[in-house]
Amino acid sequence: MSVTARFALPLLHPGQAQKELFHNEALTIADALMQPCVEAMGANAPPAVPAVGQCWIVGESPTGEWEGAARTLAVWTAGGWRFIAPREGMTAWVSADAVGARFTAGAWRNGRMTATRLGIDGGPGVG
Repeated sequence: MSVTARFALPLLHPGQAQKELFHNEALTIADALMQPCVEAMGANAPPAVPAVGQCWIVGESPTGEWEGAARTLAVWTAGGWRFIAPREGMTAWVSADAVGARFTAGAWRNGRMTATRLGIDGGPGVG
């Protein structure tokens, strides 16, 4: 199966049977990636009763259905768990902590913002 370069979204091919399955899978993954909001960060065990569309940032030592998916975004869909490998610079809102998280240097970091300059209301600030 051919997939996109960044997030491995499944691509359709001419004459492909059951195109809706591949198209729906791509939409499900894209939906999770657009301004992602995760329930919590660093969880190692999947929740007992997730709701469709809920996401988590998997911890370093995942177990059960998350085994082998460390540091990915785990998204619960009607078809089960989908795991999305993060890309450098990817950000997500962590609901449990009410902070943003960024994937840098192979790890998720939350509550930390970095910049070379800070401006306030369009004026100069710290820098």
